[in-house]
Amino acid sequence: MLLRFAIARVARRSIAFALACVWALAASPAAAQGSGWLYTDLGQLDGTFVGPVAPGRSAPNVGQIFLAPGGPTEFIYGGATVYDLGIFGGTNAGSYFANATGQVAGQTAGTTPGVNRSFIVSGGNLTDLGTLGGTGAYVAGVNAAGQVAGYSDIAGNATTHAYLYSGGMMSDLGTLGGSYSAARGLNNAGMVVGDAYLSGDSASHAFLWSGGSMRDLGTLGGNSSFASAVNASGQAIGNSYLVGNSTSHAFFYTSGRMIDVGTLGGTMSSAVAINNAGQVIGNASLSSDAATHAFVFSGGRIADLGTLGGTNSYAIGLNSLGQVIGLSDIAGNKAQHAFLWSAGRMIDLDTPFAGISNFVAAGINDAMQIIGYGLTAAGMKRGFIISPVPDVPGSVGMLAGMAALAVLARRRIRRS
Repeated sequence: MLLRFAIARVARRSIAFALACVWALAASPAAAQGSGWLYTDLGQLDGTFVGPVAPGRSAPNVGQIFLAPGGPTEFIYGGATVYDLGIFGGTNAGSYFANATGQVAGQTAGTTPGVNRSFIVSGGNLTDLGTLGGTGAYVAGVNAAGQVAGYSDIAGNATTHAYLYSGGMMSDLGTLGGSYSAARGLNNAGMVVGDAYLSGDSASHAFLWSGGSMRDLGTLGGNSSFASAVNASGQAIGNSYLVGNSTSHAFFYTSGRMIDVGTLGGTMSSAVAINNAGQVIGNASLSSDAATHAFVFSGGRIADLGTLGGTNSYAIGLNSLGQVIGLSDIAGNKAQHAFLWSAGRMIDLDTPFAGISNFVAAGINDAMQIIGYGLTAAGMKRGFIISPVPDVPGSVGMLAGMAALAVLARRRIRRS
């Protein structure tokens, strides 16, 4: 949904976000401040980040999963408490997704090698989603209503079909005439995107499933395309081969048309995420394919986000305000640092933290919290949540200003 409100309303909503953010961080004894940034050490996890998972829209529900070292125990952080989800009787687990209400979807390896089962955890209760007649099932996402999309082995295990789990039932979404399909994402209305074979299994096309039918989104001229995400308006993103199938570009699907996002002068691009305002982030090659830069596509135009002084940058996450997180080479290409891009400026997220190094951003929510992991001074890998605030008393004004600038920048991009 497009954000069509006056600056005063933007400021009010930004202050609300800021207050939520400050409450969540100040309430935690692990909160600390470093060089103009407030961060929360998730502490007891002491483990490896398993996402990235899109965080919830409200500050107390970040919704991320971690895996403890040396064992298959899974965790979800809900804004104040770390919950242990257990092993579920299997040997390992992954591909986790969480919504803002704390429901978690994922898959776990059972006692049979190579066999995975899908699950959802809601209110502390684990539900096995079952299969479409085959042995295993895999998860691609969960929405606010607790619906889960993914793909499952069918009877005989010869191939997989996309599924939507809703109301306690797993439904087969079918194919585009061929033998195979797989879901890659869904929105809160239960619309599902993915890829499926055409008749004769001659090619794979991106699809959008809605209202009981699967729509072929076509291609950008090549044989195959693959959809990866869909927003609240049913706009989808993905990648498609061009004529000749020698290279692929990111696409933006809207109003029944697949649009070529293009590149930054090179031959390749890939889409990473889309928000409800229709902004798309991804990565694209520059002239002669000598480098790859993160981009934002909005209003029919692709914008280069630049780098932190090095050669390459890569987009990872996006919120509804158009703020982007990712990784970038620094000057001399000596290392890669996490970045936050907001209102036309790329900010280095590695340097502001006392006692934290090698921070890797994995997700950003609408409260402008960034979740990721880094190394403590003792060399331990820990989960962290960071917020760009100078201090608790002064944070409201700064965050309100950042939100207003982000919205204004997005409006300028669309109008241009």
